[in-house]
Amino acid sequence: MPMSKTNKQILLVDDHALFADGLKLILENLDGLDSVTISTDAFAVLSNRETLSQYDLVLIDLHMPRFSGFAFLTAVQTQSIPVTVAVISGTEKKSDIERALTLGAQGFIPKDSPSDELLSAVSSMLSGQRYLPLHWAGEIDWSPVERESKSAQTNLTERQMQVLELMRDGMQNKQIAVVLGVSVSSVKGHIELLFKNLNVNNRTACVQAAREAHII
Repeated sequence: MPMSKTNKQILLVDDHALFADGLKLILENLDGLDSVTISTDAFAVLSNRETLSQYDLVLIDLHMPRFSGFAFLTAVQTQSIPVTVAVISGTEKKSDIERALTLGAQGFIPKDSPSDELLSAVSSMLSGQRYLPLHWAGEIDWSPVERESKSAQTNLTERQMQVLELMRDGMQNKQIAVVLGVSVSSVKGHIELLFKNLNVNNRTACVQAAREAHII
């Protein structure tokens, strides 16, 4: 399957080693592909930005226990890390897919995709195109960054929304600081303002109040 440029490098980030090994074997059938590297730790990948930026495409799962794909996408977007990221996941939740696109994902590939569709999707994204499976055509907003930000509909700033979403994902202050590229004290300050705005006094109540208000 031809691509516009040779010596492409793909990084696959998934905490299920058996799936990752199988996917690597499939991806190695792509013409012009130089290498496929596997990592089970998205946080470790993020900590080495110089190496990360050398990949032409990062394929990442969304739901991983230590550091989610959402957190990884948030870090790449917020810190302007020069790498293309796409999601390969077993989720079929429209809200998950749209959130990933809002965070800058180049596309979404279902984990149950046939091999030929998967190869075609990866090839197109390596060529700079975006990808969604056909059954999502017309269902997903392909311009999520142009949608009205939820922060504009609330009293929260964009950064507070980011902190809130990462709290919802179960991230602690130090992890949030790494994702957003800010200090831990800055994260604590945003959380204090979230508590004040949502009239709560702990993280669990904060996330619950935000859900009840349909903020997240």
